[in-house]
Amino acid sequence: MTGTHHHREERLRRQAEAELRARPPLPPWQKRVVERFAVERPAGWYTLLNQFAPHTPENRPDVVLAGPRGVLAVLLREEDPGWEDARAAFVWTAELLAGVPTPHGLLTEAALRTVVVRPAGSATGHSGEHLTVAEDDLDRILLRGEEVLERADALSAARQLSSRTFDLTPIGWNPQRIPEPRAAGETGVSGRSSGLFDVDELREQRFERALEGPMPDWRIFLDDTQLGLVRRRYSGPARITGPAGTGKTVLALHRLAYLARRSSGELLYTTHLSTLPRIAEKQFRSLARQVGHRVRFQHLHGWAKEFLAARGRDSEADDRQIEEAFLAAWQRAGQGGPLAAARPSRGYWKDEIDRVIKGRGLRSLEAYKTAPRRGRGGNLTPGFRAHVWEFYCEYERELGERGVSDHNDILLRALTELGRTPLERPFTAVVVDEVQDLTLIGLRLAHAISGDGPNQLLLVGDGQQQVYAGGWRLSEAGIALGGRGEILRRNYRNRTAIVDEAGELDAVNRFDDLDGGPTVALRSALPVLGGGRAVRWRGPDQEEALLSALRRLDDTADAAVLTRTNNAAEHWENVLRAAGFQVSPLDRWDGTPSPAIHVGTVHRAKGTEFRSVFLPDEPRIATNHREEQEASQRQQLVAITRARDFVWTGFVESD
Repeated sequence: MTGTHHHREERLRRQAEAELRARPPLPPWQKRVVERFAVERPAGWYTLLNQFAPHTPENRPDVVLAGPRGVLAVLLREEDPGWEDARAAFVWTAELLAGVPTPHGLLTEAALRTVVVRPAGSATGHSGEHLTVAEDDLDRILLRGEEVLERADALSAARQLSSRTFDLTPIGWNPQRIPEPRAAGETGVSGRSSGLFDVDELREQRFERALEGPMPDWRIFLDDTQLGLVRRRYSGPARITGPAGTGKTVLALHRLAYLARRSSGELLYTTHLSTLPRIAEKQFRSLARQVGHRVRFQHLHGWAKEFLAARGRDSEADDRQIEEAFLAAWQRAGQGGPLAAARPSRGYWKDEIDRVIKGRGLRSLEAYKTAPRRGRGGNLTPGFRAHVWEFYCEYERELGERGVSDHNDILLRALTELGRTPLERPFTAVVVDEVQDLTLIGLRLAHAISGDGPNQLLLVGDGQQQVYAGGWRLSEAGIALGGRGEILRRNYRNRTAIVDEAGELDAVNRFDDLDGGPTVALRSALPVLGGGRAVRWRGPDQEEALLSALRRLDDTADAAVLTRTNNAAEHWENVLRAAGFQVSPLDRWDGTPSPAIHVGTVHRAKGTEFRSVFLPDEPRIATNHREEQEASQRQQLVAITRARDFVWTGFVESD
């Protein structure tokens, strides 16, 4: 038996040598590594060599192996590569494998990892992003470790990789001549094997069951192809971004459940919004009730207030007093002066203080003169910024006279207190959702809460859905991703008609990506759900038209009326109640199923999803300011993409 084994090894080695001679020569040690890979075909490993090796493009692997221990994106390197190259090779391979069906289910990214192979005698180890092994220790990846793929699945993956790109060439095997391995328990008698058709059919059935089921179940639906992101190990802070509807929050909740089951200690889900944590907590408890007590769901201002109170420090912010202080400062130092002449809206200057001056923690006029103002519009000269700073100082005096702190003060105070005395019991992991709407101080506080350890901080967001003014870079908060970023491209929430409707908006992303990298706009996302309906109503009597459209729905459960302002939301609550509909205000909703129609602002609707969404027209203040027009478009995009199946948009026109 041993002689037969050695004979087979030698035959496979000679076959690999012959195939390698027909292509550009590899360095001797790389040639030996590829031959060793080819020799392991009887053990279920299928080798694919990049046709450009040894001059493989930097963003691609030199070799891809598919076998019992998963799919390995292999880089053959004299020195350990930077994380950018290793990560790019992983992403390139993952995109080829996306949605690949195998006899036992869809192949997920959990089965994929990056491996760097270096010459014999080189240092080895695990960077957190990839495993490094030496030529003389290949058993570590070929023979040791958990088996994650059955042979039929590995062969299916290898064949798909070979057919989906010209870059990868099979070495030591022929995709057409390798017989299909028999699946475990398969008798071969029925005449119908568990082939790819069955997998596609099962996946489609799973989608249909989720779509036809209760809306709360759909809101936590996770596609098999996303499991790899749930289980991935990150060596430091990481982020998930992608257009609306790509499942960022759902994925984050599944990841929290995964981490909670494999760790001790408390985990935190936080965001800028006060309503979203209540809804996310409800979703999480239906997803992972047994670890629900391990995760705290709390918006960032609420956490800071609670933290400061526990430390015996002032933590109150009185919204009415804050508004009165600002109004008094505006009447004395803003109204009738250069600020009002440049921008009559005092709300614009309130945002300048909240998002730029205090939101960035600026302490001096000199710091403000050079501070970036991304997404704020208006190229304020240093001289004009002196006027803004004078107004800000007047606002601070008004707060001081009233003995009041605003919300930025609370965040900054909590950040300072954490710097003085860190948490006695740090969180095991922190997820920050809708991160694009945090101020820079808020982001720094979230970072201080979490730390930089493995799997401790996950940032979730999308710049195209930013509804608050002002932006930043992660580096300004001291956060280095080091390539630990994921971009989701598949839209699981919105049917095609909804995506098409929202895609017509020119919702410019002034936030860029979370680390300044490439972005994916909604119109470039790939809708998974077909169909849907988008209606644009035009006419004089909007109230009657909207009520009629609501009555025509088969079921008004999971329907929402969304507005831009609180006054408009209150108006539509009254209209719906007068017409006999049950109403549920969004600012008090916790995600519990209800037959009532949800009514609230777009800001309150962030992170939510409904079967049907109605967007009544509202009077708008005409503006020539580019950033205000862009902000309006982003808000409209957020509103439309809350709908899964149906969206109704009103445009009031006189007779």
